[in-house]
Amino acid sequence: MRYGPILGAGALFSLACSWAALVMAPQLQLGALAPAPIPNSSDVHPALRPGLAAQGAEVYRSLGCYQCHTRAVRQEQLLFGARLNDVGSNANTINLELPGSGKTNFVNLDLLIALAKARPDLGIAKVTVPSQLLADTNVVAALGQFTANLALLKHADDKAGIVRPTSGSTVNDVAGRHPAEILVKVGPEAAERAVKLLTDSGAKAELVIHNLGPDIERGWGARRSVARDFVNDTPVLLGSLRVGPDLASIGTRAPEKFAAPWKFAGTNTAAELEHRLLIHLYNPRLLAKDSTCPSATYLFDKQKPEVRHAGEPLVVSKELPPVFPKHNARALVAYLLTQRNDVSLPEAPTPAVAVAAAPAGTNAPAKP
Repeated sequence: MRYGPILGAGALFSLACSWAALVMAPQLQLGALAPAPIPNSSDVHPALRPGLAAQGAEVYRSLGCYQCHTRAVRQEQLLFGARLNDVGSNANTINLELPGSGKTNFVNLDLLIALAKARPDLGIAKVTVPSQLLADTNVVAALGQFTANLALLKHADDKAGIVRPTSGSTVNDVAGRHPAEILVKVGPEAAERAVKLLTDSGAKAELVIHNLGPDIERGWGARRSVARDFVNDTPVLLGSLRVGPDLASIGTRAPEKFAAPWKFAGTNTAAELEHRLLIHLYNPRLLAKDSTCPSATYLFDKQKPEVRHAGEPLVVSKELPPVFPKHNARALVAYLLTQRNDVSLPEAPTPAVAVAAAPAGTNAPAKP
């Protein structure tokens, strides 16, 4: 028994380490999480649910909806891009149109160099300047600086082994239209370097975030779900099986991201979504004939209740008489309509809306 105290101390130490790792560390990391303010708004995310939606959360739990649905958008990868929004101007920006013509054709010569550094797969076309403009000392100075920068770029290309194409898309083409995606789905270092190159030239550029994964691509959410999304939930019903679709952003899902039977006919998508959710509760097969979701007809009255008015009747189909949703049916739908995943959070930013990509082949970032 002389080892008893040592064994006891070891057991207590193991228990303390387990408690620290499983209880204390998560509490220190997530215990102080609070709803985040929504930019340009007085609201926060996640917001406290109003009374009917809060009651709907209990209905969601009691019906076991979380057994077949998840509320967690998954993300496989986070990549970045660089977007050119405007060519901007600086001391080396010239107008290639003749004075008095009333036309403008501004070319930011420094932007062409910046684009060439960010995109070694693009060529550089010759900048043709009308001979009448060569008497302008500002134009001559800008062209001289551009020629010197081209020589430095050529030296850097030779040193890095870069051979630029002599045909096809050029940096001049990219600079001529905006917004344009300069880099798409690259690492953060390459994207940040490209944005800095563009902004240093006087252009307006931004870093673009690309959330990747089947959940986001199919429109189930704008970004991955994180712990902050559930700070107001007790208990947190994430779900584990996906017999049905994920519901993390059902309240703000884009209309075109719904399956064919759920396509919206009008512009009041919120009202149409509420109507379809009620029909789905009553009999999912009325919207999708192959649905395996059980009907919840017990949440509806076939006749108008005498004691508690349940609102307007629900027309489920042309062949069936209208029914009246009970309080729990409307509460559950109100809860589902509060599910949103479109607010950018510090730990889970939403991606920028994609625009037409810049013409190029490899989309390769410049070598450092």
